[in-house]
Amino acid sequence: MSQTLTRADAFVRSMPERLRGDRAPFFSAFLAGLLAHGFAFANKLLNADEISSLFGKGMTVASGRWGLELSSLLFPNVSTPWIFGLLSLLMLSAAACVLLHIFRIRSPLLRCVLTALVTVFPAQTATFSYMFTAPSFALAFLLAVLAVWCTERETLRGWIAGLLLLLLSVSIYQAYIAVVSSFFVLRMLQKLLKDQGSAKEVLLFGLKRLGLLALCLGLYYVSIHIALHFYGGRFENYGMEQERSILFRAAVAYSAFLHTFTRGYFHYVRGLFSQLLHALCLGLTAFVCLRWLLRCRDWGRALLFLLCLLLFPLSMYCIYLIAETGVIHAVVLYSFISVYVFAALAAELPEGKRAVLARRVLALCLALVALGNCYFANAFYVKLHLRYENAYALYTGLAAQIRMTPGFDENTRLALLGEAEAGVYDFEEMEELDLIGRAEDLTNAYTREQLIRRYVGFDLPFADGEEKAALRKDPRVQAMPVYPAYGSVSLIDGCLVVKFSD
Repeated sequence: MSQTLTRADAFVRSMPERLRGDRAPFFSAFLAGLLAHGFAFANKLLNADEISSLFGKGMTVASGRWGLELSSLLFPNVSTPWIFGLLSLLMLSAAACVLLHIFRIRSPLLRCVLTALVTVFPAQTATFSYMFTAPSFALAFLLAVLAVWCTERETLRGWIAGLLLLLLSVSIYQAYIAVVSSFFVLRMLQKLLKDQGSAKEVLLFGLKRLGLLALCLGLYYVSIHIALHFYGGRFENYGMEQERSILFRAAVAYSAFLHTFTRGYFHYVRGLFSQLLHALCLGLTAFVCLRWLLRCRDWGRALLFLLCLLLFPLSMYCIYLIAETGVIHAVVLYSFISVYVFAALAAELPEGKRAVLARRVLALCLALVALGNCYFANAFYVKLHLRYENAYALYTGLAAQIRMTPGFDENTRLALLGEAEAGVYDFEEMEELDLIGRAEDLTNAYTREQLIRRYVGFDLPFADGEEKAALRKDPRVQAMPVYPAYGSVSLIDGCLVVKFSD
């Protein structure tokens, strides 16, 4: 016990020295994050889910996210953008610094640029549009990175700590297991590139981490049933792929990875200039890998290296192996940042003046990518803000019209039929900012009734699904014009009908 206390005391005493070297990367990450996301912290931006989860964490235990439910103890169930945003940014910046220690990135320029990329990555921009879960997801990301860091110690305590941290991370957001799996594959590649072990040793290194992932998933499966037993309800396997073969899913994962660069999937790589910057990063990485392969005289290590290269995209996009493509969006694939980490660690391998120049060129490319992400984040948040302003204006005007309808009182049920199209501006100028898809459309969101209640302040009973289905078949409703034309709001059999579309 005394020996353990002595080690703990020495570790605590060494912390100021350890953290001193991380000050510049930490503040680079934090300030870049403020530049990118400050608007989201200072305004209440909405999407469809954010409207319904103003006082909650969304679907938690029923979707297997029992850790998300527990996170309410740390982050109360009121979606407050300023404090949630800052707390998220602090945790993400800390995680980015831990990432530097995992991969032993030494270049001061690359350290600062890489941490900034973590906080301004488009996956995080999309996450901040779901502010009610933002700090919880940031905590899950930090736990995932710490899990990888703990396994670096190769001790029993390190493995146990890594397993528990990973289990907690997955229990908050399952997709972050891809972050861990891609980091594990990347560490194998780094060990081979740096000649840190034979093929057998590196393979054993990878197999142990594969075992950790498998054990974590097994424990997670058990934990779901335990959580459901205490919380009640049943597991909702929403978005789980159950029909297609594992080989087909793997092929889709590789296709999505390729199209992320070529077709702008998930808006991680946007436009010709961004494609050029990413091509330079990939080109440098490929050059280092090819040079190592040509110099390698150990066929076992060379074959293992090629296998790891083949598995690297799948490790980042492994969520395709279990989830339907329709539910995979920008938030899910945070693991794509491994591409930048790979480029950084590859750039640090060569020595000499040319290597220094290559590192500077890479740092410039990554800095421009980060700057582009900052501009993209701000434009995306402006779009969300304008969407809210338009939806608020529409339903505020509608509320005034409803109040003036003859026969209306506080007990009148309201039936909104169809989707508002006429007189609604669709922001064609911002089509390239479609980061979270239909969730951005507040006017016709599935939670628009809650929008009317919570943000317009118009609280009245709404017609249920059966009532609206019956009204759609009513000849009187079918004869009504489409809103906002005169006669599109009418009181029919005690129900106030608003006909948005046929």
